[in-house]
Amino acid sequence: MKSTDQAKKLEISGFFKLVYRAKKLVKLEDLVKELRIDIDKNLEPELDARRCCIYRVPKYLRSVNEEAYTPQLISIGPLHHGKEELANMEKIKRQYVKSFVEQITIENRDKILNFIKDNEKNIRNCYAETSELGSIEYIMMILYDAIFIIELLLRDQLGFDVSDLLLSTASAKASLCLDFQLLENQLPYFILEKICELADLAGLNMPTFMELSRFFFGCFDGLELSTLTPQVVVKHLTDWRRITILEHYQRSEQRNQWIDDLPCAVKLHESGVKFKCFEGEHSLIDIRLEKRKQQIQCFEVLEMQIPHLKIFDSTESLLRNVMALEQCHYPWNTHVCNYVRLMNYLIDTEKDVDLLVGEGIISNHDMGDNASIANMFNKLSLFISFSKSSYYDNCEKLKGHSPFISSVSCSIELSDSKASETLDKEKLNPVILSEVWFKLEADFVTEAKARATFEEFASITQKGNLNILIKKMKAC
Repeated sequence: MKSTDQAKKLEISGFFKLVYRAKKLVKLEDLVKELRIDIDKNLEPELDARRCCIYRVPKYLRSVNEEAYTPQLISIGPLHHGKEELANMEKIKRQYVKSFVEQITIENRDKILNFIKDNEKNIRNCYAETSELGSIEYIMMILYDAIFIIELLLRDQLGFDVSDLLLSTASAKASLCLDFQLLENQLPYFILEKICELADLAGLNMPTFMELSRFFFGCFDGLELSTLTPQVVVKHLTDWRRITILEHYQRSEQRNQWIDDLPCAVKLHESGVKFKCFEGEHSLIDIRLEKRKQQIQCFEVLEMQIPHLKIFDSTESLLRNVMALEQCHYPWNTHVCNYVRLMNYLIDTEKDVDLLVGEGIISNHDMGDNASIANMFNKLSLFISFSKSSYYDNCEKLKGHSPFISSVSCSIELSDSKASETLDKEKLNPVILSEVWFKLEADFVTEAKARATFEEFASITQKGNLNILIKKMKAC
């Protein structure tokens, strides 16, 4: 028995001696060589964060509404390249490219190819995800996608054959319009702009890419794009959509802080806040809060002025992709995300949408009932990170709004201008007088009658004759 145990011990010790000797035989030079081979084989090229602007939407955002971020008809750029469900459009791309190349000179064709080849690294650096495509395949993909977009926009503006299914079919054109604005489906703007310039189509006063784009997207209500000035740097079409939303936006001088909560529109309205459609040239996100002038000066009524928002089937997708861009590229300037969050606070249920529709702030074009709009806004802010908001001060005013009485005492000027009476605020019941004010505002046209009626009601309130006051209000 002992001899057997000793044999096992010798066998184990012999094994470890062999392992030790094998380790000693491995040279340091061999390990270094293997390390270098492994790094060179598996290392992806380092991306330039300064140029990166096209991202894959984070999974937690996609999970809320996958379809809103996914191309339905065509892939543009490397992120959805080669998808089987979009393969049919690759044949149409080739037809468009063939038509385009036949209209330009060989010299201009070569200029376009050289431009893409010389900028391959810059193009790759625009994407937050490294493409596995080789150089030739990558250049050809960019060439085909860019020329397809330009040729499509040219045909749309200059006239197209009725046999062109993409442009003569309204649903196909609308799908392309949305696919072109998805964050994951982008080409760098400078590529499209330069290729359009280099094409120089013979016998044609070639429009700029900006002009072509504004004409194409301008065919759809709610999808118009802003005119770009030389000072504006556009990264891609999703970025251009964000620039359009922010057009005319004047940065507020108010404090920028995070918003925690806000009562919904119906509750704010019940507290005396008025809502008004903000007309004129204003950014969609330019929401203001003003004191509304009243004939009876002691009442302070806040008026929330909100620019008109048209809601279409495409609205959710457009907002989601711009918000995704802000999450990835503008994390400290999430202006559109902050706007959507404020609207989400205002819109809790269908009744809130009804109120805003009634005030002309929202128009529902093809979303069905107003409950669908409420549901859309309730989900838009899910998993979204927000920066400090310029709406903070106004939200604090709304939350702390005590309607109708604005100073320690209020003066009421008599209608005959012969005398005046000062009523002490502490003797007035704000709730009762708020009801009085609503009644006055709704029922009286002339200033004189409104003031005289208010005087009478205020006097009754001071004396505590609530039953008489209620009878008087019912009689109005």
